[in-house]
Amino acid sequence: MKSAVNSLSVFSSVIFALGLLFAHSAVSHEQGDIILRIGATNVSPDESSTVISTTATGALAGTSVGVGNNTQLGLNLVYMLTDNWGLEALAATPFEHDLSAAGLSQYGFSTTDLGDTKQLPPTVSALYFFGDSQSTVRPYLGLGVNYTLFFDKSLSGQAESELSAANLDLDDSFGVSARAGLDIKLNDRWLLNASVWNIDIDTDADFDSALGRVSVGVDVDPWVYMVSLGYKF
Repeated sequence: MKSAVNSLSVFSSVIFALGLLFAHSAVSHEQGDIILRIGATNVSPDESSTVISTTATGALAGTSVGVGNNTQLGLNLVYMLTDNWGLEALAATPFEHDLSAAGLSQYGFSTTDLGDTKQLPPTVSALYFFGDSQSTVRPYLGLGVNYTLFFDKSLSGQAESELSAANLDLDDSFGVSARAGLDIKLNDRWLLNASVWNIDIDTDADFDSALGRVSVGVDVDPWVYMVSLGYKF
């Protein structure tokens, strides 16, 4: 968590410095504006996990699970409450993540591919925009809440054949998010945006196997990066 805070702090400092390099121009974000941004969104988990445990064996020391990256089309919608404060909702097409296992070889299993899952991470954030309604560039910071829904959970053929795995389940997650970004005005309606979130996502995963119920806790805690084109209504 400390590393995430430090990284976000560095990113925030960079975009704020960039904002200071640009002169003022015609009206930018102001109270009552609605801003829609659409672009490529990458979810890059900074995961850690407990050891894998089974009903028959208990904890299996030296094991862990991993979660893969994925990029999808994302969108966010901002309503400007004032010239400096905005309320933002983040949405996207479903992200699909590969699930992997490490350390099972020491127990006689070759399985590394556990399966995959899809997820949707709707996030609502309060944003503070630096500068004023005349600024060409508006750096911003924000805090928010996230609800992550896991669905279409499936096990790999390797896990099913070697471990007799079945009935994969992942708990949904509720957590906080930190946010930084930069809007660059192109004209009275269009803008470019670069932004990042760090989201607290925790889940418990479990499935049936030849050794009974298998379970593991995972802190996914992804960095979410987005480059987008925005339109102001």
